[in-house]
Amino acid sequence: MGRSSLFLDTQYGMRKDDKQLIFGDSPVFINPDDNFTIKGNVFKGTEGLWELLTSKNVNKNLSRKTI
Repeated sequence: MGRSSLFLDTQYGMRKDDKQLIFGDSPVFINPDDNFTIKGNVFKGTEGLWELLTSKNVNKNLSRKTI
């Protein structure tokens, strides 16, 4: 992830609560392959999804990339 907390969207995205990342009311667990788990659901950590969950100003061009 590597972003400064200055750029994190703490209202609608992930935020840090003490030493734990939180999304909504749920802890977030980041796997070594940059996928993450919320409430037992694993999500593929694509560049666009990380941008959406962590940035205040989302780069909308990332959503146009195909896999």
